[in-house]
Amino acid sequence: MNTPSKTIPWQRIQALDPGKVETNGSIAALDALRQAWATYLSGLPEPEIVRIRQRTLRRLAIETGIIERLYNIEWGLTLTLVAEGFSKDVIERTGGQIDERTVETLKAQRDSLEMVLDFVRNSRQLSTSFIKELHVSLTRTQATYMAHDARGIPIDVALDHGAWKTQANHVLRSDDILLEYTPPEHVASEMDHLVDCFEILDSNNNIHPIIKAAWMHHSFVRIHPFADGNGRVARALTMLVLERHKFAPLVVDRFHREDYIKALDAANDGDLNKLIKLFIRLESAGLTGELESPPQVESKALSLDIAHTLADQLAELKNRKLTKRQKALEARAIGIHGRIDAWCKRRAGELKRILAERGHKPNFLVDSKKPPDPMSSWFRVQIIDSAHEAGHFADFSFFTAWTQLRLRLDGIQLRFVVSIHGAGKDAGVMAVTTFGEMEDIAVEGPSRESIRERIRTTTDAFRFVYTESTDALDHRAGELEELLESGLSEALSRLLKRALG
Repeated sequence: MNTPSKTIPWQRIQALDPGKVETNGSIAALDALRQAWATYLSGLPEPEIVRIRQRTLRRLAIETGIIERLYNIEWGLTLTLVAEGFSKDVIERTGGQIDERTVETLKAQRDSLEMVLDFVRNSRQLSTSFIKELHVSLTRTQATYMAHDARGIPIDVALDHGAWKTQANHVLRSDDILLEYTPPEHVASEMDHLVDCFEILDSNNNIHPIIKAAWMHHSFVRIHPFADGNGRVARALTMLVLERHKFAPLVVDRFHREDYIKALDAANDGDLNKLIKLFIRLESAGLTGELESPPQVESKALSLDIAHTLADQLAELKNRKLTKRQKALEARAIGIHGRIDAWCKRRAGELKRILAERGHKPNFLVDSKKPPDPMSSWFRVQIIDSAHEAGHFADFSFFTAWTQLRLRLDGIQLRFVVSIHGAGKDAGVMAVTTFGEMEDIAVEGPSRESIRERIRTTTDAFRFVYTESTDALDHRAGELEELLESGLSEALSRLLKRALG
């Protein structure tokens, strides 16, 4: 074990200081997205709403264990399990390799999340006894946890379900700073204090629910009241806070694990804003992930004549509503597309200059397509994949556009593609995602095959809603450019790695 460079001693839970919380346009954008989500769900039958929520809970149940390294489930199988459930036949049919204990763990975690939903539906007040009950449910398949003896040797220790820890725990961060959690003798009082502070915070309507959720999450983790399973309980409590305020569950997934740990480290250093910002991104993904139209079921309860008349009238009404919404979305999408196009041209010029100064001869092309150009439907498969990774379903039925920044250098071609597409169906929400492709360019004639590699540039998205004003979107320009910068940086780093062999 490395020697700590410094130690952050444990400290008592502090009530949220609103003056230290940064507010910007992303909170307003999240509220606009939530409104679109709520409107969409209000038009669905209750059984379909339940099915949508079950898919979300299954994804959260899978990812909360992956974050803790309890098991590993590959991404393709994850999507299948989210869509169809945790049954043995689904796993066998897809050729997945998951042992029975892992399946039982997934079910335990899903059941625990259901317990949280029931808790909120019944308007129960948060208590330490419920938190203990939640820990029992989440860890019911876990008999032991890994600890270290006095010599630092890893050992398995029996996990006492639903009981506060009896031994001190701490963590050595990646920066070699030792973080001390609350000592066992102070856990009971600190947990009582946490619950009291939260109920006061939650009653304050001037503080956004996402900020309340971030405070609760970090404060609980800072206490670390159980011997093991604290992260899983913290994420379940985050869902509890958001469910109280009628937001969708946010999922801290494998793609955001590093950002999640860094945000918690920043919170431990006194800055909660990084965790709030991450939660805004994840909640945005959670809301759009539930915007999926149900399959249409033909009704045979009415006569055909009445059914046709009713269908025509509803379709006409729907089209009138969509026209207004689509016009608003189109205007915003075209503006954002222009901003993306300008950003890519600016970056291409800067990169070309830097490379040329060092004696390279790069070839750059910035190309973009939007309706009515039929080529705007290119990259469909890649866009679907990037949308799934960002947590939503790509919809191409209304408006889709893309911009590519293509670089050819030393026999390698890199494409960095930025897409604008619908997020979910008929919900008035659009998203910007990115991806990359890299291939060796044939230099010995057309018969030589190219090897194409898909690059996951980012698993986040920039989402916007038809109700957002153009001024509001202008204020979010930094958020959009941050997504583009992150994606292009990842694509270029992969190009560098390929070039160096």
